Amino acid sequence: MPLSSMELLRRYRRDERGVVSVMAVGALVLSLAVAMIVIDAGAMLYARRDLQAATDAAALGAVRQLQSAEAAQAAAASIFDMNDYSTAGITTVRGIYVADPSLAPEDRFTEADGTTEPPQINAIRVLKSSQAPTYFARVFGFGNLTEISTVSTAAYMKTVSFSAGTRVAELNEGLANQVLGGLLGTTLNLSLIDYNGLANANINALSFLDALATEVGLEAGSDTYGDLLSANVTLGDLVAAAVEVLNSDTYEGDRANALQALAQLPAAGVSVPLDRIVDAAPFAGRTIGSIGSGLGDGLTFNLFDLVSGAATAMGEGQAVGIAFTLPPLASVTGNVVVGEPMARMAVGKIGDSVHTSQVTIDLQIAINTGISGLLSSNILIPIRIAAGQGQATVADIPCEPAGTRTVLTATTQAGIAHYGATPGSTFPLATIDVPLLPDIQLSARGSYPIASGGPTDFSFTQSDIDSVPPQVKEMSSDVSVISGLANALEVQPDILNGVLDSLLTVVSEVLGALDPVLNSLLRTLGVKLGGLDMIVHGVRCNAPVLVL
Repeated sequence: MPLSSMELLRRYRRDERGVVSVMAVGALVLSLAVAMIVIDAGAMLYARRDLQAATDAAALGAVRQLQSAEAAQAAAASIFDMNDYSTAGITTVRGIYVADPSLAPEDRFTEADGTTEPPQINAIRVLKSSQAPTYFARVFGFGNLTEISTVSTAAYMKTVSFSAGTRVAELNEGLANQVLGGLLGTTLNLSLIDYNGLANANINALSFLDALATEVGLEAGSDTYGDLLSANVTLGDLVAAAVEVLNSDTYEGDRANALQALAQLPAAGVSVPLDRIVDAAPFAGRTIGSIGSGLGDGLTFNLFDLVSGAATAMGEGQAVGIAFTLPPLASVTGNVVVGEPMARMAVGKIGDSVHTSQVTIDLQIAINTGISGLLSSNILIPIRIAAGQGQATVADIPCEPAGTRTVLTATTQAGIAHYGATPGSTFPLATIDVPLLPDIQLSARGSYPIASGGPTDFSFTQSDIDSVPPQVKEMSSDVSVISGLANALEVQPDILNGVLDSLLTVVSEVLGALDPVLNSLLRTLGVKLGGLDMIVHGVRCNAPVLVL
């Protein structure tokens, strides 16, 4: 008997055969949708990255042809063609770029118009549209191609390599080895010749960065110099890159002594981000290896600044013990603590800065006075010195052929030296055993403020830059911190008449002898009390760079 229509419908609803097939079809559709999103989106991003690289290259080529809009457009089209892109969909806009960090990035480029004088035009913006193929999206009716577009701006920039420098010839190598070795966690035995070998060696900044990128495993053509600046590096990485440049590329100075000094530095140790040691902001957006050697001509890094800067970055916050003597009367012990470091040398543009670190020094000076008539006259002097940070900022790069090439502005923070742990506290100054008298306890306290300095401008000419050793421009406050403390002492009790006067005379002499030793210790770290030393290593007046 044939089934009724209602019965057939009831059986169909209860029949579960083929359900898996239906679910499989649904899963397949879902998989295709996910594949469309993942594969097609990835392909589009990959295509856009390639187009962006070509657009960057086109902008850097077009900026060299700023004499006319037609020449710039032709240069950009030629570079796109060499990279297998169509010459359609290219727009070039000439304009004025101002490297003013106070302006938002989008406000630094102004399109040239009929009132713009040709010499003012220093930048070009290149826009390019293209199409990227799709693979799975077409299954859902989205078409075979998707539109992508890129933009890049290049400008002729003035750049300078500079540092918050030091005068290595004035260093005490014993103290330098103690301080730098302690910060690096190793024992150093460098001689003054070694230190001056480092100080007199400037290596090409771009060659050094390229070599360092290889050391830390970054790839030319894909990773950027910005990636390198944020990458962690060890002293061994820095040394290996510096040695490669010294052996194969442009260098200035005493290569033999520089190599000898580098060979004595440790290969292991802690790692820190490179941008805490050096800065190269104008290169940050460029891919490694994409910059022609001409861009880096004249821009150098100094090897002593590199080693000292690495030590301060790697030893941040550590208390490094020091000990030395001041013949014939005194011995000194203590420790040095370096605050948060920032790049002490850089390749930069107007507005970029380098910094010295804040440094705290605690010293304990033991003086054997040698005064006749006293059975014992050892004097213990506790001193704490807090040195503020110094900053050198690129104020201008006039690039005058026979005049000022660049101007740095120096500023320093205030600091203070305490004769004692804190202001107002009293410290035992001397225990003196005098025949027929009980022990007499003297105490003293004092402080010596170090005023902030600047802003003060310093101009550098080409002869300053080319001199060997390099010309150091010095913002000086004529601070004699330690000997100044002797004049600030408040001594109690005042009962020993001529003996007390003799004691204070000896103290003053010892403190005066300590001043140059303290200055040498600070210069090892690139620091100067109440002042700042600056060095310009090179100036590039027409460097084509990518800008925001």
